[in-house]
Amino acid sequence: MTGKERRWLNPRKGIVKVAERKMDLVVSRFLYPHMLRVWNPYSWLLERRFAVAEISISPAGWPKKIPRLKVLLLTDIHAGIFLKPALLSDIIGSLMELQPDLVAVAGDIVTGQPSDLDRFLPALAPLARASLGAWFCYGNHDYYSGDPDTIRRNLSSIGITTLKNESVVLTHGNGSLVLGGIDDRILGKPDWDQLVSEHGSPHLLLAHHPDFFYEAESNGVALTLSGHTHGGQIRFPHGEPLVRQSQFYLDEGAYAYHSSLLIVSRGLGSVVLPWRFGADPEAVLIDIIPPK
Repeated sequence: MTGKERRWLNPRKGIVKVAERKMDLVVSRFLYPHMLRVWNPYSWLLERRFAVAEISISPAGWPKKIPRLKVLLLTDIHAGIFLKPALLSDIIGSLMELQPDLVAVAGDIVTGQPSDLDRFLPALAPLARASLGAWFCYGNHDYYSGDPDTIRRNLSSIGITTLKNESVVLTHGNGSLVLGGIDDRILGKPDWDQLVSEHGSPHLLLAHHPDFFYEAESNGVALTLSGHTHGGQIRFPHGEPLVRQSQFYLDEGAYAYHSSLLIVSRGLGSVVLPWRFGADPEAVLIDIIPPK
């Protein structure tokens, strides 16, 4: 990326975006729960179209003393109305057979409220078996109810740790790295000063919204992991996403700016419409190779 890419309309602002967000909240919390007995095709689609993307990278600012690291990136699970616990359990079981060293859950774990998570905790619990643990940062949907602390507590009960403008030092082999998580860009209160105050700039950052990328680069972050965009969720072949969530064209895939890297996953779940087209659900397995 050049750092100069900008969409004409800022997806975070304006009447249309505010209206979209309000509609998303109302539909997710109050309308679809009553419609699911009549029409809920998403689990059918997820079972058939979910895939694992794989990428090998060597970030320039990555610690040189640690061995190769396998990170499983899961975003936008949206536990709740469109998803069946048994199907999520099967997917996570197959993902953990890949033996990731670390699991990153980059926001929007629920659809509209903390109770969406209740039936899914047993399905999510295996993520914590990764040798370096499972870690979570908040997304905008995690704030829809105004009670994100309940999500933090529920995830903690199954061994998944939430990072909100916080960082930790993880030991891997003969070296260590700093893992951080920043609060949601839209409804949270991101605080870079707090994030870097204890351990310095993270080598690996969980940031639900990909538009944190340039701020992350300026703060010395080697690798940022994001979601939020769903890859557009509805996207015609070789075309732009119909719903554009990134002001900087960071819609899906891997990006580089100066010495910093970003990976944006299309995520697992769905919102507003229980369907995807041209932007199939995914998880991303990232093989991080220390630079020479």
